[in-house]
Amino acid sequence: SFLFCFVIMTVWAMLMVELIYPSVKQMVETDGTFSDCQYCQRAMSSVMDANLLLFKTVIAGDGWGEIAVPVIQEHPATAIIFAGSLLSLVFGVLNLIVAVVVDTFAEARQNDVQSLAEEMEDEVEHDRQVLASIFQRIDKDGSGELTLPELVKGAREDSIFHSRLRIMDIDEDDLQQLFYMIDHDNSGTVEVDEFIGPLSRWAHDSKTAPRFIKYNMLQTMQLQQDLYDLSAACFDQLSARMDD
Repeated sequence: SFLFCFVIMTVWAMLMVELIYPSVKQMVETDGTFSDCQYCQRAMSSVMDANLLLFKTVIAGDGWGEIAVPVIQEHPATAIIFAGSLLSLVFGVLNLIVAVVVDTFAEARQNDVQSLAEEMEDEVEHDRQVLASIFQRIDKDGSGELTLPELVKGAREDSIFHSRLRIMDIDEDDLQQLFYMIDHDNSGTVEVDEFIGPLSRWAHDSKTAPRFIKYNMLQTMQLQQDLYDLSAACFDQLSARMDD
């Protein structure tokens, strides 16, 4: 961006040297304009001097009218170059500033997102450790598996587990359904991974009720399918007997 601004400024400087400097020389020789300002007389004598002039007048805002106004009054057409250089460089610098600000905020936002993700990971890991401790406390026989009675007893006696269930809006009447929901392999017992995984996820959202509804609907659909299969088998047997 800085290089682009310098290139644009150099283009305007070349135009000043080619188009405006001859007019300045003529004004100095015929009218004595800028006789008391040696710098004004040579300000556009070379591309480097013209670049310095543009930097002073456009970017730094130093002495714009000292050279530009007398030249424009004498040669109005030069206003195109002065105004064009002013507008293009000013907007170029503004765009550069905006780009820097946007990049800075984008980088800050990305850092915030990364920090938030790291904090969430740390929170989840801590939560899993807490659940592992709860599992060990309510697994009275140390078998590494929870039965439904152990889960119910743990919910009554372990204050931390009880508080977590309250946050999830799960009371004692829902524990049996909760047990079947987290017993993914239908083994009749809940292992530590089955216990930690769902309870860690569910504690961070407010979808406990929809999860219970979804589970009941799935169970109902499965019962309907089993009933349909049983009915179909019975009809097939009845049809085979009638054919015999």
